Amino acid sequence: LFDRLRLMFFGNLRQSWSDFVLVELGHQQYEKVPFTPEARAFDARADVDCYLLLHRCRDRLDQGEPPHAIAADIPPASDNAWLESRRGRLLFELARQAERERDTALALQAYGESRHREARLRQLRLLERQKRFEEAWEKAEHATRNPRNEAEVQGLKRLMSRLAKKLDRPLPAPKPRPHIPRFTLTLDNPSGHSVEWRAMAHLHTPETPVAYVENTLINGLFGLLCWPAIFAPVPGAFFHPFHTGPVDLYREDFLTRRQALFTDCLAHLRSGRYRDMIGATWRQKVGTASPFVVWPVLTESLLELALQCIPAAHLEVMFERLMADLRIHRSGFPDLIRFAPGHPEPDQRYEMIEVKGPGDRLQDHQTRWLEHCVERGIPVSVCYVRWDA
Repeated sequence: LFDRLRLMFFGNLRQSWSDFVLVELGHQQYEKVPFTPEARAFDARADVDCYLLLHRCRDRLDQGEPPHAIAADIPPASDNAWLESRRGRLLFELARQAERERDTALALQAYGESRHREARLRQLRLLERQKRFEEAWEKAEHATRNPRNEAEVQGLKRLMSRLAKKLDRPLPAPKPRPHIPRFTLTLDNPSGHSVEWRAMAHLHTPETPVAYVENTLINGLFGLLCWPAIFAPVPGAFFHPFHTGPVDLYREDFLTRRQALFTDCLAHLRSGRYRDMIGATWRQKVGTASPFVVWPVLTESLLELALQCIPAAHLEVMFERLMADLRIHRSGFPDLIRFAPGHPEPDQRYEMIEVKGPGDRLQDHQTRWLEHCVERGIPVSVCYVRWDA
């Protein structure tokens, strides 16, 4: 009974009554978003029952029960977007386990039913391994007409390139890819620091300070500028006092439901008011839970330096790509940022640097961010570190 009540209050089974205690003790702060008495996680008992059934199925899968024994108990598709996203993740994990156990038929079926962002591509790769090349090609052509995200676009290109050779099919000439600047450092490391920390220490000077920010800085600036849109009291987005962010943050309609609000926030970049807006939000909200702002990293001094050196036009380019797919594009930013506040050219007062140690290589989502920045004149580079034996 208490689990059911906790689920109905929080909308999930991750949070617990201890959230009340942490807030009362001052260890956690949440944004105060007004919501009506009608706001709730679920609208019907059947939705609660469906959630609990999905949760039990996932527990059974995690405990090693065979996928085929669980598949029959997974409920049918739902009109509830929150439940359908959970069902999609469950089907995806069940398909992966079925694939490991060589139950190909079940894996293909579960991948096909799942709306998980990686499910369709995994289904196509499995068809390829089964040498069902014609079927894979047909499905891949359909997917390219309506891709789910950039990662799928990239994966489809590689898949269709392989299939084209097997089926003797023509492919359009690949688009030229931009050249990503790169350089190499040979460093000693007597204290055993991480490669990122060692590169940061080497590149840092009083005139060109370097910070290790990875995904935190651009996400944090976005979260501060767009705070009013992110925490807008949209119906159904908030229904208890302990939300770190809106429950529909990664749903397809998140931006469309708040389009005017995000437009207003981004307009500050063009009007020149963005520095004041971001700084005021930082001072007003510091310590308040946010899905984008990591407060221990985004210090006031780092914030001021970033706003001084990163042009508004560059922020707008990065924010717009971030908004195109919040779940995927919030990661993949370069590890370091090197500031040059005294540089005479405004567009050259900072540089974002991805650091790679011996044997490491760029991941796909990192490459996509780097190429996007190069194409739009945002200064980025890759630093390859070698250890001085």
